[in-house]
Amino acid sequence: MMSNHNVTNVSNPVRWGVVSTANIACAKIIPAMLASEYCEVKAIASRSLEKAQAKADLFGIPQAYGSYEELLNDPDIEAIYVPLPNDQHIDMVLAAAAHGKHVLCEKPVALTASEAKRLRDIPANLLVAEAFMVRHHPQFDILRQQIRSGDHGRIQAAQILLSFMLDNPGDFRFDVKKGGGALYDLGCYTVMTARYLFERQPERVFCSMVRSAHNGTDETTHAILDFGQGQQATLTVSLKMAASQRVQVVCEKSLLDLSAPYVPGSGSPATLWVDSHTGLDDAAPQPQVLPVVEQYQCEVTNFSRTLRGELTPEFGVEDAIAQMQVMDALFASAESGQWVEVAK
Repeated sequence: MMSNHNVTNVSNPVRWGVVSTANIACAKIIPAMLASEYCEVKAIASRSLEKAQAKADLFGIPQAYGSYEELLNDPDIEAIYVPLPNDQHIDMVLAAAAHGKHVLCEKPVALTASEAKRLRDIPANLLVAEAFMVRHHPQFDILRQQIRSGDHGRIQAAQILLSFMLDNPGDFRFDVKKGGGALYDLGCYTVMTARYLFERQPERVFCSMVRSAHNGTDETTHAILDFGQGQQATLTVSLKMAASQRVQVVCEKSLLDLSAPYVPGSGSPATLWVDSHTGLDDAAPQPQVLPVVEQYQCEVTNFSRTLRGELTPEFGVEDAIAQMQVMDALFASAESGQWVEVAK
């Protein structure tokens, strides 16, 4: 059994409730919260009290609830983590906020930009964030600082790849109605990465999808994000390819390469490779070894510290809306086979 033993190191840790016993919650987020001195996991809820109690016993969580509403009504809970299927995200975020809770919601926060705009109805005093854990790993910030420095010249292009083989037919990611498919599951990471690196919205996008004949979800998606001024990002995501991940940024003077941008190896350092040689025949990428961290722990710690006023939020509701505006354009382009402008 795991426990909340670390919380005594901080006088006022954030009191968390977890909505559902989803795998991402139990495999990543709850252990991350238990390891963070800024978090205290007070309750977990499921539609089955038996399932909730089993996870509460496993992790040493004091309270188990057999419904989400019971957890939302718990006055001792300050913040809610939402790992439900994609189509349920926006309604649960709004319900949690209506109960005065801060919310960390798994990506994508909604299925459309129109849905995401409903987040604007949430009072400004409540913290709402989309759970892109990779933005909390030092390698992302260091890569962006390298681009901002000007030492490598202007950023010109980014090539971003994320894929793995998903073989479970019952997984919600193979259900169109639940927001399944490669673009929602993996493409949101790559879109976020491109927006993060270029630090603005793309002007237009082009997208091509390979859809499953069995369930209609996109199994593999390729896309181009055009940021104007000759700057583009190309994306490939797939639920039916070998496991792979890459973020390569080509500037005027250097190639910057994160070899494990989304899932750094357990116990091994993340590495940024920098190659500033002038010719292909003398390429010699140099490694910059980055700190070994647990990015999910960084994510929940940073959210909790922001809630306590120790950090200033960089990404909130407006970023989540902007993210979904790009996603909308990608789906529209895949449908039309044409370039589509991103809504402003």
